[in-house]
Amino acid sequence: MKLRHLVCAALLLFSIAASAQPIYRFSVKVGIDCESVDSLGGVDKVKQKIEYMFKRVNKAFNHTRQFDAVYDFEVDWEAFYIYDGISAKEVKKPHPNHDYLVIIDGYKSHPEEVGGSNILTVYHSRTHNDRFNDPFNEGAIDGIIHEFGHGRGVPDIYAMKVDADKNPIAPIACDGTRCIMNYPYGETFWSEYAVNMINLAEDKMVEIDNLVADMLPKNLAFKVMDPNGKPVRDAELTFYPVVWYSNSVSAEPVYSTKTGCDGEVSFDTQKVFPTSEEFGVKYPNAFVKIASGDMVAYAWLPLYEIENAT
Repeated sequence: MKLRHLVCAALLLFSIAASAQPIYRFSVKVGIDCESVDSLGGVDKVKQKIEYMFKRVNKAFNHTRQFDAVYDFEVDWEAFYIYDGISAKEVKKPHPNHDYLVIIDGYKSHPEEVGGSNILTVYHSRTHNDRFNDPFNEGAIDGIIHEFGHGRGVPDIYAMKVDADKNPIAPIACDGTRCIMNYPYGETFWSEYAVNMINLAEDKMVEIDNLVADMLPKNLAFKVMDPNGKPVRDAELTFYPVVWYSNSVSAEPVYSTKTGCDGEVSFDTQKVFPTSEEFGVKYPNAFVKIASGDMVAYAWLPLYEIENAT
């Protein structure tokens, strides 16, 4: 009886140890413009809102237990500051003592102001209209969670989408996949692609472009079969690229090839998805036309699918 009890205790301890995850901590410096502080009720009120914001950010990374680690984005309150000036200029300031800089602006009143992120800096702007909207409402925080997804290495999945009426090859849309990095508002789910990218980044400070390029498979392989399951010889595969954020398919193919006698073909991924300085990969998606005689089929090749296979 005592031995059984000891064995059970040992198994319980093993279970706890096996389920333990590393904790990745990232320091965050926060700045907010003085006009927003005044309109939101003063410094103490703003700090409360920022605390709530980062509770939600950390919850978004942890509550689904999808990642290999626990994420903790910690605000350094000693470095917190209020500024009077153009937010777009604040974004460009170095922050060598912190992993991330978050600039908050509830007015975006200057033509130079552009929201978004550049991996190490998040410019969180949300027009504060008539005091009914502000940078800390639920939708705005959904947006900043998305930006921290970029900070951990995930590109915009919505940049890979295509509207059916912008596909000149066939009126077929690519709707993306469910993910905070596709449409963040009211969303709590990270796609398999996002999870893989974030896990790959681990606790390192990463550049999205480099991570996307590194995740590309060396080769792409296809097998074409007819409705009876037999391989199709000499089926022609034509690849039409999708430019980032264009929501459209190019009418000009980037590559074309044919299957062999076994219905298979493989080639260097760079022929369809060449690496580039901007975005890491020139195209985030491609529309494939497969033709053999009077038979035609189509398929999408978004990065969130082909890079999941690596």
